[in-house]
Order: sequence, then C-alpha cells, then structure tokens
Amino acid sequence: MLDDTAVAVRPTGRLVEQQLILERYRPLEELGRGGYATVTLAWDTRMHRRVAIKRLKLPHDRTGAVVHDPPGLAEARTAAMLNHPAIVTVYDFETDSDEAFLITEYADGSSLGELIDDIGGPLTIDETATVVEAVGDALTFAHENGVLHLDIKPANVLVMRDGRVKVADFGMAELSSATGHDTSFGGTVGYMPLEQLEGNRVSEASDEWALAALTYECLTATNPFDAKDFPSAIALLETVEPPPVSAFEDTLPRAIDDILFAATGLRPADRYPTVASFTHALMPYLGDPSDGRASLANLVQAYSNDETVPEEPTWMSVGLWDRLQGSAGTAGVRVVAAAESAWLTWAGLAATALQPLPLAGITLVVTLAAAAAPSLGTGLGLAAFAAGLFAQGLWIFGLVFAFAAIVWWWYVARRRAGAAILPLSAPVLGLARIPFLTPLLAGFSLPALPAAAAALTGGLLQLLASSASNQTAPYTAVALPLLTDPARGALVASNVRAAFLDPASWVALLGWPVAALIMSLVARRATRTSAIVGAVLGAGALLGANVIARVVADAIGTTPAPAMWTGMTFAISLAGSLILVVLVAALGAPTRSEEEDSIRIIYETD
Repeated sequence: MLDDTAVAVRPTGRLVEQQLILERYRPLEELGRGGYATVTLAWDTRMHRRVAIKRLKLPHDRTGAVVHDPPGLAEARTAAMLNHPAIVTVYDFETDSDEAFLITEYADGSSLGELIDDIGGPLTIDETATVVEAVGDALTFAHENGVLHLDIKPANVLVMRDGRVKVADFGMAELSSATGHDTSFGGTVGYMPLEQLEGNRVSEASDEWALAALTYECLTATNPFDAKDFPSAIALLETVEPPPVSAFEDTLPRAIDDILFAATGLRPADRYPTVASFTHALMPYLGDPSDGRASLANLVQAYSNDETVPEEPTWMSVGLWDRLQGSAGTAGVRVVAAAESAWLTWAGLAATALQPLPLAGITLVVTLAAAAAPSLGTGLGLAAFAAGLFAQGLWIFGLVFAFAAIVWWWYVARRRAGAAILPLSAPVLGLARIPFLTPLLAGFSLPALPAAAAALTGGLLQLLASSASNQTAPYTAVALPLLTDPARGALVASNVRAAFLDPASWVALLGWPVAALIMSLVARRATRTSAIVGAVLGAGALLGANVIARVVADAIGTTPAPAMWTGMTFAISLAGSLILVVLVAALGAPTRSEEEDSIRIIYETD
C-alpha cells in the first residue's frame, strides 16, 4: 500500500533540518517516499528519542477545502494504536491543517524485503519460523480486536537488530481510505487475494492469504503471485497454480506444500478458518523460532551495520534547544518566569500606597502563580507594573505600555509559556549592555507577528528601565540598583516622562519590532543558516532605526548626548547582542513549528 515507506527503511543519509513537526518532532532524515505518503526519521524533543513519522495528505471536498475529519479517520486511529510485542508501537496519531501523522517507534534494523534482497536467496527454515510465528501472533491479536492489516508484505515486516520481528502499518488501510488514497482496500499486488484485488469484501482470511504468500517467499525467495497490475494478478490467480515450495528445495517437508496451498485458496471459504489455525498447522513443519531469531540478528548486523543511524542524533541535526524542549526546559522557564514576575510586581506596586507587608504578600502570590503557570504569572506581573506607571502619573506611557502588554500577552504569552519570559528579559540584558538580544531572540523563537509584539513590549520595558536608571538615548544600559531594589523605579518618574516625550526614543524603539519581524521571517526555514542570516539583517534594522533616530534628535535638538546614538556605546551593545544570538543559532536551529500558517489562523480567529 505504501511502497518504500516502512519505518525500518534504511536512512538515506540526507540531513533534514526543518521546522518542528507538530511543534515537537525535529526532522532528521527522510526514510522513504511513496505515491502519497512520506516517512521521516525525527527526534522527539519531549521524550528525547527517535521516532518515525508517516505523513499523508488529508482529502479535499468539492470546493477544494481540506476535510479535517474525514469518515474513517477515527477507525484508522483506533486500528493504528494496537499494543503487542510483534507490532510496531504507535506513539501518537495526529492531524493538522492538511495532513495526518502517524508517530511510531523507529525500528532499528531492516525490513524483511531488504534482508531477502541482501542475502540473495531464501531464509532458513528456522528464520522462516521466527517470521511466521511473530506475524501470525500479530495478526491474530489484531483480528481479535477487530482490525485487519490488508497489506502484509516483506516491506511491512521489520527485523530488529536483536532478531525480533515486528509488523508495521496496522491501520494504514483505514487511514489511506480516510485520506482518499484507497484502491481495492489498499494492499500490494502479489500479496492480495482475489477478493481484495476485485474490490470485494475483505476479511481475516485476506490477511491469512497474504501471510501464506509471505511464507512462500521466505522459503523460496520467490513470489509466484506477483504481477504487473491488478488485471494481470487476477488472471494469474484464476488460471495458474503456483509450484509447491518443495520444488525449490526438496529438503522441505511436503506437508508445507499442502498447508500453503490451502491458505492461498482462491476463495476465503477454501482457506483455514483463522490465521491462528493456519500457523498452528504450519509451525510443526518449520524450524526453531529461537534459533531463527539469533540467525536473523546476525543477518541484520551483517547487512545493515554500516548504514545504521546512531542511537543519539548528531549535534548538527539536533541542537541544544531541541534537547531543552522537555522537562528541563519547562523547569527553567518556570524559574525565570517566577523571578521576572516577582520583579515586575514589586517594582510596579512599590509606586502605590501599599505597605511593605501586603506588597510582599501580593508579590509572593504572583511569584507562585508564575512558577505554577508562567503565562498567568507574567500576565499578573505586567498588570502590576502597569498599575505602578499609572500611580506615578505616567498616564500616556502607562496606556501605551498596558496596550502593548495586553496584546502581547493575549496573542503570545498565554499560548506559549516559553515566550512569556522573552520581553521581560530586556532589562536584565540591559545590565550587561546587550538589550538588543531581546528582539533578535524573539524573532528566533516566535512567528513573525508574535515576535514583533514581544519585541515591542520588551523595548518598552527597556526604555522605562534604562531611563529610570538615569540613562539617556539610546537607552542601552540599566543600573543594577534598579533591579536589586525595584522600589527605586518609583522615584524617577521625571526621567521616564522625559524619555517618553523624546520622539527620537520612539523612532529607535520601533527598530525592536521591525528587527524581530525580519529575524522571524528569515528564520522561518528553521535552520542554523537562516537564523544567522536573520540575526544579521535584524541587527541591520536596529542600526538603521538608531541612525534615523539620530537624525531626528539632531533636527529637534532634544537628545542630551547625541554622540551616543552613533558612538561606541551603541556599536558595542549591538555587536555584543548579534554575537550572542549567532551563538544561540549555532547551538541549535529554532524550535519553530512548520505549521505557522495554522498558528496564525488561531491567532486571527480566537
């Protein structure tokens, strides 16, 4: 059904550095591509393991719109989630805007088809026993749970490196039908009984026939039922009787001939009543499955050793940010969000008439909220900070800040816990004179519009913190006492007002969202190279905005220290920020979902 797309197909060696699939899986290599499906080897950034992802396009209706819940999709999901030692484990089954995704374990080994091709002949009777036992058990379990496979073939039988045999692609017949790709109940010519070729009702007997054909090929390295197309296959089954397996190897017990002849009967009623009864009849005439498992392990080791993907992906394919997507990254976000929210709350409410004890109590509540839910905590911290601006009489600045914070929190922070801490980092980075790292990091990690909103909010915080630190344009520095003693910020409202009334400050501030927007758009490919190029262009936007601000400052004569606009202070700050974001990109590509269009739709329709 899905030729050349089994999850144990040997990797091509082509590095695939792309956006995350489903905001979780980093593509590593393309394993296979069929007529309507692809299989990708990917890294699960949450569970830190390799997985195989099979992708199929969802169908379209008559108007050309994607059908997001086609008939049969629920049945396909149920069929795929079978749990049995001889069935490839399916970890997840998801759909997005236009595709269905089957997330499975990555079977480190070879498909049975590859193995037969490699050895250039049949399997031993012991090895065949291992295959028949495993596939028979898998099919029996599936049938007991109401699931048919309908595409048993060597490419869908996987031999692990320890000799275990597993069946892949359960549920794919239902999935291919649900996604509009089904023909004659799926299947592959040469492994389809007559009823399946003719599009008639299929049953457990259809899988039994395919298993018998597979057994025939294991014992002879030949498939007597193969044909170029459906009509030829139908004619072959109706007119030609396949030679007995003993004709290929006279040492095989003659009883096998009769058993396979019965299991490949033309009509379902001619075959054994169940797969279990077929394997029960056949296994006594085959070899020892335990010996066969050891022999298969040796074959897989011999023929696939040089082509096996390392247990851990290489540094170039999976960087630091992918590895931090799991529990370690979540814990770090919670700690940072708690610290930032505590500072915002204390700094904002210190300007009000609150006494120290209730002020400390409110700050503690917000801190705990941020630790438990970073998005909630940062929202409360920003609200407290805005209240402090109003308490100081900074009404216009407070309204602008509150508006930017609300837009940023509603469309970005409440959806992405990691993004919630980005703008709040600007004053902290200002201590090291590298605040321009904030808009570049926002563009690195967020889609375009959310990145611009986060950068604008961070720029406003930096402008306020720097001016409150008695700094002048371009407001790159923040004084340490402002962060260690947040209450100091309530005493310098005049400095903040002066910065707000300076048009040059706002011209320079606009460089922040523009830089984040450019960085995000260029880094959308989610590779290290695109991120580095985006960082350089984003830094150029910041430089351009500050050059224009310098012109505005000269024209109106309001900037106290005009040399700072183009002097060493700004140059060192921008260069330091650029160098650091380049290092960030070198440590790993952006963890950006490849479905940014669907994210944008959510933002716009929420």
